[in-house]
Formats: sequence, C-alpha cells, structure tokens
Amino acid sequence: MRSASSARDRREFLLGAHKIPRPPWSSEISIRNACTGCGDCIAACPEAILIKGRGATPAVDFSKGECTFCGACAEACAEEVFAPRDTAPWQHTVAIEAGCMMNDGISCQICTDACPQTALRVDLSHRPVGAIMVDNDACNGCGACISACPVAAIRVGA
Repeated sequence: MRSASSARDRREFLLGAHKIPRPPWSSEISIRNACTGCGDCIAACPEAILIKGRGATPAVDFSKGECTFCGACAEACAEEVFAPRDTAPWQHTVAIEAGCMMNDGISCQICTDACPQTALRVDLSHRPVGAIMVDNDACNGCGACISACPVAAIRVGA
C-alpha cells in the first residue's frame, strides 16, 4: 500500500509541480510542510514576480522580471518556509532552449545584456551567428534573462 505522501509526490510530479520555481531560500518541501498560503511573501515582493501557485502557495513568475534577492519575501513570512539568507537562495540556473533565435541564424544578444552576473555569453564558434552559452558557475538563477528574451527561449533549469 502506498503512503499518502508518496501518492502526493507522484501526483505533483505528473502535474509538473516539480518544475515550479519557488521563492529564494525556500523549496518545494519547505512550502509543502510549512506554508499556510497566506500570501504575505507575495505581497512583500517589490519586484512583483511572486504569484499564487497551486494551493495558494508562492511561485516565481520570471516572465514578470528578475529576483533581486532582497529577502523581503523571507522577512514577511511568519512560518518556517524560508532558510537563512546566508545560504544559497536556490539551486537552479537557466537553460537556453532550441527556440533561441540564434539557432535560426538571427543574431540576438538581449539575454546577455540583461544578465547582471554576465553568466550568458555568445560563443561565435557556432555558425552562422553564434550560440548563447550559460556559465552555470556564474548564473545565480535570478531570471533577468527570462523576461528579456523576445521569444521565451530561456527556462529555469536544474
């Protein structure tokens, strides 16, 4: 017999919940275990990138902009959802998808210009116009490039 938590984990995996970016210093597990869905963290976000996800829990919508890691969401939360701010805010970086205009021979570097970490660069060894490469060591996953991309070819990656 399967436990209730394993059934929930399977359901969330099948529904794609594992792909929902959560606020910095939080995780799917901490939200599942401690979030009440009050919305205080969402209201506190000065960048307005936090939205109500499934179950009224917070999720990040990078199409609205980038995370500046200000910590307002963590400060506003009365529950134990957020880890201390001296830890890494999250483990994700970004990935360039096949829909990038550079793959069609159209030169575009908007994402590289938007990246505050200079984690994106153009590799001119790829012809005809180059390819965007992600330096995962430099990428902090802020999402600035995601909202800047004119064709939505950047996604949150692991």
